[in-house]
Amino acid sequence: MSFEYFIANKVLKTKEKGIKVSRPILRISLISVALTIIVNLITLAIVHGFQNEIRQKLVGFNAPIFLIKAGNENLYEADPLHESQTILDSLLEIDGVQHISPVLYKPALIRSDDFKQAIEDDNSIQMVSKKEVNGIVLKGVNENYPKDFLNSVLKEGKIPEFKNKDNEVLISSKICRELHFKLGDEIAIFFVKNRSLMQRFKIVGIFETGIDKLDNQVVFAPLNKVQELCDFSDLNKGEIRFVSGFEIQITEWDKLEEIDSKIKDLAALKPNEHGEQLQSISVLDSENDIFSWLGFLDTNVFIIITLMILIGIVNIGSVLLVMIVVRSNFIGILKALGASNWSIRKIFLYQTGALILKAMAIGNIIGLSLCFLQYKFELIKLDATIYYLSHVPIDLSISAVFFINLITFVTCMTSLLLPSYVISRIAPSKSIKFN
Repeated sequence: MSFEYFIANKVLKTKEKGIKVSRPILRISLISVALTIIVNLITLAIVHGFQNEIRQKLVGFNAPIFLIKAGNENLYEADPLHESQTILDSLLEIDGVQHISPVLYKPALIRSDDFKQAIEDDNSIQMVSKKEVNGIVLKGVNENYPKDFLNSVLKEGKIPEFKNKDNEVLISSKICRELHFKLGDEIAIFFVKNRSLMQRFKIVGIFETGIDKLDNQVVFAPLNKVQELCDFSDLNKGEIRFVSGFEIQITEWDKLEEIDSKIKDLAALKPNEHGEQLQSISVLDSENDIFSWLGFLDTNVFIIITLMILIGIVNIGSVLLVMIVVRSNFIGILKALGASNWSIRKIFLYQTGALILKAMAIGNIIGLSLCFLQYKFELIKLDATIYYLSHVPIDLSISAVFFINLITFVTCMTSLLLPSYVISRIAPSKSIKFN
């Protein structure tokens, strides 16, 4: 054990008169360091939570990459594409491509059954029979469509098999509330072809993503049923079937741009066996507004963490200066006994470091506890129409906690080297007389 550490440990435990004078400043500085940890942990947890939750829901509900007909920008309104494509086998050989699913989107209207609603008129209440109509997008998928995400957002019932002859649909809880539907109901969906057409489906599952953009619009149905109801249904004869495009699932999100580039090299603007030109669109492009917003949150995190660490640095620097002034007599005695300036600086740095670690421990306990409470009980709610989520999400990894603590401690200790230089300016002849 070095003598600097030994003395620092002994002095830290003493309760001299000077320390009592500086105790309010000491407490304020410790609180500021603890708050730095608390605020930074919560900020990082919330931002990462937002980014991961929204990304997972957008990607899980659709796909990281879409393959559609060239010239289209919106998968919901894409021109028909042959369901049979030889290029799909080549795409599946790309490292990182996990699954490819054909999908078909069809705009439609969904109507509720008659329901009673109380209306107040001239101080009297009358029961009026009403019907509600909502615009939706029917998403046709087949039995091989990945169901992991759908299972994770399922609230009631089951995920349909999506087989050819089924009339089963998966619908959002928001649409059910607005149109007074419940599990097991048969619902009327209206389509426009050469003439209006009504088709009945049975609700076998109810989901909720918390993102209004998805919950307000999309209803899952069997692919073959949606193909029969499309404007180009006359083309869907025999073995020839048409879809809006293909959803391409990948194994790792971090490889999205790399995989998308490889898909473009294989498919983009190259006519296939049907004379169709294909293009790929990543979710970063199709949902550019949302991902730009999520990317901007990283800038906010950097600003908040930087400001909080600066506040901690200023306050802990004040503690060190106060400790030096209060113990100037002690510094003079050490110098008179032959201690070097660097050895004395190390004593005070050890002391201040111990105080920083104590404050960080308190900050971690409080910060992680608050994050756990929000993660477990979802105490803070949000307006899903604005934030895409119904509550504040929390996502905090061990590496993120370690990073926040490491950067805080290292930055604070490094910044203390400058104020500790004051020790070298203290003369023993004067400081020993100081009382």
